[in-house]
Amino acid sequence: MPVFLSSVFFVLAFAATAECVFPMPLATGVLKSLPALYLTGVALAYTRPRFRWWVVAGIVCGAMGDYSLSSAERTWFMAGLGSFLVGHVAYSIAFAKDLRLTAARGVLIFAVLLGMALLVAATCFRVVRQGEAGLALPIIVYVSIMSVMMTIAVLHRSSTWFIAAGAVIFVISDAHIAINYMLLEHSRLGLAISGYATYYAAQYFLVAGAAHETRAALALRRAEMPH
Repeated sequence: MPVFLSSVFFVLAFAATAECVFPMPLATGVLKSLPALYLTGVALAYTRPRFRWWVVAGIVCGAMGDYSLSSAERTWFMAGLGSFLVGHVAYSIAFAKDLRLTAARGVLIFAVLLGMALLVAATCFRVVRQGEAGLALPIIVYVSIMSVMMTIAVLHRSSTWFIAAGAVIFVISDAHIAINYMLLEHSRLGLAISGYATYYAAQYFLVAGAAHETRAALALRRAEMPH
């Protein structure tokens, strides 16, 4: 991804993250979703048709999730959860090609899945104790789909590590939400900030990885053309 476009994204992501410290109630949802919407245009311009529309779908769903989760209402929370779930399905389809298992990738996947399983168990136990047992099944379904996405992204053979990193960081970002808003008695500003920072980093790496693959594929095609 060109440096200028990356710089614009990081400015937008910084502004959206800073909203945690300097709230703007009338513009919160729009501001939170702007970085992902921006990446939609980048993906359209810099990723190859092989997975362009699936990557775009993943980002658009992320933007919809950002907007939904900017509200404290539970109904909006479920809408945001659903949007991100569909986004993970789209990313899974985009990168479910050229998969390869190695020892290092296997260890990484196992470690992340183990951490996710422990966090899901603790979260479900907490919501049931709080009388919100209805949230347990959606959480389990969502995390299961995200686990598939992360596994596929790590196994995906790529010319860059960005895609695998984006998927793992996405898991870390969602872990912030579970800890900050479901496990702790009171949410912490520091966790909210780091949660948004890791989320925007995850989306950036996924799109930047797709763009890098596109550039590498084009360079290889040119090299193979007869002179």
